[in-house]
Amino acid sequence: MTVSYNPLDPEFVANPYPVLKELRESAPAYQIMDGLWLLTRHHDIDEVLRDREGFTVDHRKLSAGPAQNGVPYESIANILFRDPPEHTRWRRQMARALTPAHIEAFRPRAAGLVDELLDAIGEKGETEFIEAFAGSLPFLAISELLGTPVADRPQLHAWTSDIVNITEPIASPEVSAAIVRSSDEMRAYLTDLCAHKRTHPADDVISRLVAADGDDHPTPEEAVEHVLLLQVAAPEPTTNHLAFGALELARHPDQARVLRDDPSLDNDATEELLRYEAPLQIAVRGVLRDTELHGEKIQAGAAVVMSIAAANHDAERWGDTADDLDLRRNRPQDHLSFARGIHTCFGAALARLLGQETFGRLARRFPDLTLTADPQWNILLNRRGPTQVPISVR
Repeated sequence: MTVSYNPLDPEFVANPYPVLKELRESAPAYQIMDGLWLLTRHHDIDEVLRDREGFTVDHRKLSAGPAQNGVPYESIANILFRDPPEHTRWRRQMARALTPAHIEAFRPRAAGLVDELLDAIGEKGETEFIEAFAGSLPFLAISELLGTPVADRPQLHAWTSDIVNITEPIASPEVSAAIVRSSDEMRAYLTDLCAHKRTHPADDVISRLVAADGDDHPTPEEAVEHVLLLQVAAPEPTTNHLAFGALELARHPDQARVLRDDPSLDNDATEELLRYEAPLQIAVRGVLRDTELHGEKIQAGAAVVMSIAAANHDAERWGDTADDLDLRRNRPQDHLSFARGIHTCFGAALARLLGQETFGRLARRFPDLTLTADPQWNILLNRRGPTQVPISVR
């Protein structure tokens, strides 16, 4: 191995794909350190994500101990970190309250929000896309679906900005403390809000979660956990998705032209943009049984980091054009950006809808979309993405 894997290197953050390609070809099962492995091939990652017997999301089952990111497990009791049967029951409860039909019924409202935000961008002519659009739309959408009070949303946004860091594999003691503090404060708030919705129901997700009683319906405590998860987990990956999409349309004016000229591509374009830049770049699983991959022995108790970004650019799956953006690509929806198996992203339908309502409108409304400066990047492992996408639409 001559390739150096350093996901915190600013050059890697700006463009990880050359390094990930080398890893796929020469070390598809790469030992980062003792007990920690990196996988980069589409087939391997697809198999691990589907394997419920050999791999787990519940770190309590591993030798590393009962904590995630330095945060005690009692602070993060949600389906992201639970296996069946808890995961199965909780996901079923959430699925009744937020169905594909509920998401689809939200489409006209989503389109209206997109138009309002694009109107403001058009009036300015130049703006920073995340501040003006991508950072606002997903939070507005999930807040309206949940039915949280408008006056409370700034505080909810502040809490979620802390709590979402639980998805990062590495966090400082200060960040871990902020996760715990904001989780406790948000739970206290949501406990009162759910109690209010039980006696004053509306047509929203929280009301549906708390409306029913019985063995297969959420307890008051479970309802709070479900609302917290939806409010925290839905917005930021979708912000990344929208920011990446605008960035790549500006970088690829030929592809923006393809989308502008053919509205029938809106759905496939969204899938290709999800493939080209995954909103969440890695997934992590614990190893429950000794496993061998590509001649490497991975022992039970270890953890595997799966590079979704690498898998989505695997030439074995996508051919010689794997590193190209092609909005006419055949079956772009085979990407792994929403994972696979029982832990497929619960917010995938909403993220897709917002992309479908955004990218075509953006390309057709602003044919002169360009970058006015290089994007700025965060230094994160899972949520790698731009922090600033300065654009002009003049």
